[in-house]
Amino acid sequence: MATSPTPSGIIYSKDFSLVTLTLLTSVSTLDVKNIMTELSYYEDLFNNTASGYVMFVDSMGYIENLNLTGNEYIRMTFGKTNQKENWIDKLYRVYKVAKRLPEGNGNTESYSLYFCSEEMILSEQYKISKSYPNSAISDNIADILTTYLKVPDKKMQVIESTLGLYDFIVPYLKPFDAINWMSVYARPENGNPGSDMVFYEDKSGFNFRSIQSLMGGPVYHKYTYSPKNLDSSVQDLNAEVYNVSTYEILESYDALKAINSGVFANRLISVDPLLRRYKTTDFDYASYIQNSKMLNPYAITNNFKNRFDDGLNATPEAVLKLVFSNYNQTDLSQIKNNPGSVAHDIYAETYIPYRTAQMALDNYTRVKISVPGDPGLTVGLVVNFALLSKNPNQKEPDSFYSGNYLVTAVRHIISPNEYKTVLELAKESSPSQYAGVDNTSTIWKNTVRGLTS
Repeated sequence: MATSPTPSGIIYSKDFSLVTLTLLTSVSTLDVKNIMTELSYYEDLFNNTASGYVMFVDSMGYIENLNLTGNEYIRMTFGKTNQKENWIDKLYRVYKVAKRLPEGNGNTESYSLYFCSEEMILSEQYKISKSYPNSAISDNIADILTTYLKVPDKKMQVIESTLGLYDFIVPYLKPFDAINWMSVYARPENGNPGSDMVFYEDKSGFNFRSIQSLMGGPVYHKYTYSPKNLDSSVQDLNAEVYNVSTYEILESYDALKAINSGVFANRLISVDPLLRRYKTTDFDYASYIQNSKMLNPYAITNNFKNRFDDGLNATPEAVLKLVFSNYNQTDLSQIKNNPGSVAHDIYAETYIPYRTAQMALDNYTRVKISVPGDPGLTVGLVVNFALLSKNPNQKEPDSFYSGNYLVTAVRHIISPNEYKTVLELAKESSPSQYAGVDNTSTIWKNTVRGLTS
């Protein structure tokens, strides 16, 4: 195992220290560092809890001797010797053994123990049937975590306040299902437009935050994909620590998918059966980006117009949704035999069109990169990815696929001799402005209309 010889720093970019890897069972507590072949710890901004697995090579029959049943716990502590403030120190519930195969002459076998947060197991075991009248969604979520899942205080991280008071009746749902259901309605109180709240667990605990709030955070580090120094005798350790070893563009632009996802435009028709009226609400990407927080300065499209002289944001009927709504029912003068009370507005005209666009827009460009292991990397951080241009005449970062990205998933992978971190990154904007289209030129107009001459 590569470890740092001095507490003051590291010699190699992949140095690490696996301090604790202990399996707690009904029979005994076992240190499993020496039989571990791979430890994988995973966080996802769009999943409720962290999870992972540990791969073992076992010649002692621990599954039998320790009476493993899926009711065990595993404790892990790892990180960089010079970054103890960022160490990951977690206790998880083991729930499954898989990939169990014989090795060598048959006296040894390999297998993986899968683990997740204890709260994930608890959420699957219990259900909630409760009313939350006249309350903020953020307060409801905090109540579910503390009352029904008994989440310790130290695992309650950032729970952002939400706008509005609502009347919810949780209809016998699992705790995380109830949280995810209410999250869809939630609108951030901090002035960020729309309805982009997400509930997730990072290495410190549980969070309920607006994606735009996360995008407004500071840049954690700049990571660069570039050829290594050809002179092996010269070692720039700082550059190696933040050098991207591999990258993959998971998703680039996809105009058809964007249109069908309502990224640039979508329409909601909300019907109020009580007042017998309807309301049409259109989402317009051009208007949205003027008020939203973005990772980078520029939009991900240009001023292109189709043969009907419409831009991508001018066709909301491409994605059409219909919903029953109680929009602005405070004006009871229109109701015959005034009942004296109405439910709080659910703001369907905000959360449905905005969330439809925002969840797709926030994942418009996705990249996966692998970097030397860093326990400080967690979901929700902003990082800068400098992808060098492939243009032989330009040795600067790519004009459009470099820039600031939001970390949406993190996988820390430790083997006996290496520690690396795999990041999934997403962005909804560009560091450079795309060239505009001269929609008035004859050749362009003829091309758009399908004319060859």
